[in-house]
Amino acid sequence: MNFIEIGQHFFPQNQFLFIFIGTITALWFILVFYSWKTEGLSRTIRFFIPMMIAAMFIESSGVANGRFFYPGYLLYFAVLGGGVPLVVLLGWSTNLYLFLRFSIESITPWYTKKNFMQIGLLSAGAASIGICLDVLEDPLAHHLGWWVWVEDTSPVSFFGVPLSNYVDWVIILFVMSYITIWIEYTGFSEKRKLLLSFFSLPLVFAVILGLHIGFEVILGNFGFM
Repeated sequence: MNFIEIGQHFFPQNQFLFIFIGTITALWFILVFYSWKTEGLSRTIRFFIPMMIAAMFIESSGVANGRFFYPGYLLYFAVLGGGVPLVVLLGWSTNLYLFLRFSIESITPWYTKKNFMQIGLLSAGAASIGICLDVLEDPLAHHLGWWVWVEDTSPVSFFGVPLSNYVDWVIILFVMSYITIWIEYTGFSEKRKLLLSFFSLPLVFAVILGLHIGFEVILGNFGFM
């Protein structure tokens, strides 16, 4: 598969997929415009683009490894051999922005000190909101064929979606939230913050992979993986 590929079977017998794509795309543009107007271009880029890049590598790896696939989309990106729809990348960055905003508005009024504890609380809050959405979204998407889990190798699953998926959601949202907020709290200039948000991605990937493997080992020892 090339880096960019046009789907050959766009919307095959799946009328609800158009609603999903249209909703996520519209919401992404609305939030990007809102962030740009209220927080500036540099911060908007830091909140949306690094998450899209991270999701592209993570999702592409999952597709390439045969864990799941995305049928019926128009535009795909593949960096590690697996095709990921553009709308999925838009969805990940939309989730990060929304969940972080909700977490910030909920936690900072009562914990005002900007330190590592606050960053951890904000990141945990964003990840918690995310997993609440995912336990509704992933089974529905799997049932409707928006994305399909090929083989459930986990002894524990929820409506056909393996436990590892939910663990990975928490890990990805927590790590991406943590690095995003930490960069915001540094005293660097906007230009340096922007550069740091991109150059930190290899470290972010390493941390996410390490946590993924670690949790799989731990849960596997208890018979959950």
